[in-house]
Amino acid sequence: MTDAQKPTILLLASRLGHGGAERHTVTLANRLSAHFQVVLAYIKDDAALLEQVDAAKLAAVVCLHSRAGFDRDAVRRLAEVFDRHRPGIVLCANTYPMSYALAARRMSAVKPRVIEVYHTTVLPHWKDKLKMLVFHPMMWALHRLVYVCHAQRDHWRRRGLRARRETVIHNGVDVQRFDPAPFEASADEYRRRYGWTREDLVVGLCAVLRPEKAPLDLLRAIRRADRGGRRWNALLIGDGPLRPQIEAEIRHLGLEGRVVVTGLRSDVRADLAACDAVALVSVAVETFSIAALEAMAMAKPLIMSDIGGAKEQVEPGRTGWLFPPGDVEALARCLEAAGDRALLRAMGQHSRERVVRDYAMDTMIERYVTLLNGDLPTAVLTRA
Repeated sequence: MTDAQKPTILLLASRLGHGGAERHTVTLANRLSAHFQVVLAYIKDDAALLEQVDAAKLAAVVCLHSRAGFDRDAVRRLAEVFDRHRPGIVLCANTYPMSYALAARRMSAVKPRVIEVYHTTVLPHWKDKLKMLVFHPMMWALHRLVYVCHAQRDHWRRRGLRARRETVIHNGVDVQRFDPAPFEASADEYRRRYGWTREDLVVGLCAVLRPEKAPLDLLRAIRRADRGGRRWNALLIGDGPLRPQIEAEIRHLGLEGRVVVTGLRSDVRADLAACDAVALVSVAVETFSIAALEAMAMAKPLIMSDIGGAKEQVEPGRTGWLFPPGDVEALARCLEAAGDRALLRAMGQHSRERVVRDYAMDTMIERYVTLLNGDLPTAVLTRA
């Protein structure tokens, strides 16, 4: 099938900034281009991930240049994109893009089916909860709602959220790209850059440094774990608005030399390889963490707050530890339990095996291709 014969789908995101939903959208755009003509559109002028988009393989990449709030001019521009490219499906990353897609569909002569990939479980702020009251009834106008884990689907069903069609497709990770083998030889050298040796215990945290990611909880747990005789260091892989507060807390807790903040990374593999374990300690937002999948693929055990789909990623005692979100004392106990390096290596290997078996990128893409082909309107398939 030539590119001209492939049916067209449009992927719509709020922005292309750093974040799990945005990374997922970019991955889908790049990978689905082998099967469809893909148009990638984003609403806000935030394109930090644009360099990761394989634009040469896409039909178009479009920014709608939305102003604050719900911008009707941006909706009109999206409707014009519909008219120009005639997508059979619009695949939206979360509820805000869904609202734009449904509104643009009313303006356009083209009536694509709207599918939302929903990445959210816990709503952290009252404003988000208020917005959900508006978005909730819109879900019934969708052609399909895709959840990224079973726990998320069950969470929202208990709260009365329903769509006409619902599907679970777990997030996936490129297990070939996140192969630890090429980084093993240089891991010790990488540690030495930060003043750590092979014998030091290092826990990583890979996240945008925002309050809901709770990086301060990890620092406080490291200090408490000292009392149990486990001296952990921390590699915070990322950046964000909490960085000044984190640096102040490092000084307050006397953790100078034991905690390093790397800043934003376009490639986190070498950082992950230098860690003995990876912590994801969020108190909200996480649903089925891509950062956790990347750590698992790099053969790292997880220390993870029990939120969203964490139980579908972590097998306690085999691939990592779970603790109640926000419970610093329980997090410290996990660090104390994780102090045996031989145990960490064995659990890391189990993590790698689990993610290859259940959450490989190729499996995820195959499921999306099957779903999209099944949901494309007959007229679009005939035209293709």
